[in-house]
Amino acid sequence: MKNVLIAGGSGMIGSELSNLLKEKGYTVKILSRKSSANFVSWSPEKIEIDSESVNDTEILINLSGTGIDEKRWTANRKKELVSSRIDTTNSLYALRENFPNLKQYISASGITAYGFDEGVIEHAETDNYGTDFLSQLVKQWEEAADQFSSIAKVVKLRIAVVLTEKGGALPKLMKPIKYGIGSPIGTGKQQMPWVHIDDLVRTFEHAIANDLYGVYNTNAGNSSNEELTKELAHQMKKPFWFPNIPGFILKIMFGEMSEMLLKGAKADNSKLVDSGYEFKYLKLEDALGELLK
Repeated sequence: MKNVLIAGGSGMIGSELSNLLKEKGYTVKILSRKSSANFVSWSPEKIEIDSESVNDTEILINLSGTGIDEKRWTANRKKELVSSRIDTTNSLYALRENFPNLKQYISASGITAYGFDEGVIEHAETDNYGTDFLSQLVKQWEEAADQFSSIAKVVKLRIAVVLTEKGGALPKLMKPIKYGIGSPIGTGKQQMPWVHIDDLVRTFEHAIANDLYGVYNTNAGNSSNEELTKELAHQMKKPFWFPNIPGFILKIMFGEMSEMLLKGAKADNSKLVDSGYEFKYLKLEDALGELLK
């Protein structure tokens, strides 16, 4: 089996992906800024890496990037969001001579590439980038990843809202429902492309096993904020009758970041399906039911 190196491998997605790849028989190493027996040392800032530990790398997966929704988008926070993705990618590319056996570079990317149109169409990978901050962040991110096309096949997986009880959006959505005050946000009609964590990590392994290249939407489905919140309340056996949270409150609380909460877009996953991938969880109720069982 192939040798895999993961940047950002200690996070929520990286941990699940590492476990899956090991189960499948891959040799997996994780890059870390801290020297440890369990990790490979590197410094993206100094552009340094433990060359002897990574020179057998055949698959390089980059999951690096600070959380989009963890802090309010101040000017400095925006710089962090960009730097943690683009600068890290540039650093890996600058270290490319340390990966003489590299065959494939797989980059995490964002399903937020297309801007927000309230779900008028289901966006295919060939559609244009949007003009908002998130869309342009994805554009820069993917352009940085494309540098690797000179030495390896490049795969860019546009990650949807990841459904997992271990982090991300789901625990935040569950919290008010737990106390019986669940309600849609804004109009509730805004579309949210989503994917179960098991399907997401299997998508990465599918890309490796099938030697994919290019860009792929990874969402299993598209659901409105109201549909997702209502199904969560149903699965948790909690009431769902509170009025919608007005959009202006979100704008006051989160500023520009509220845009991704109040607006939405659909994504088309047919390219991934046509490549042979079969989703385990295509229905929202099945995905949430498995997580909350």
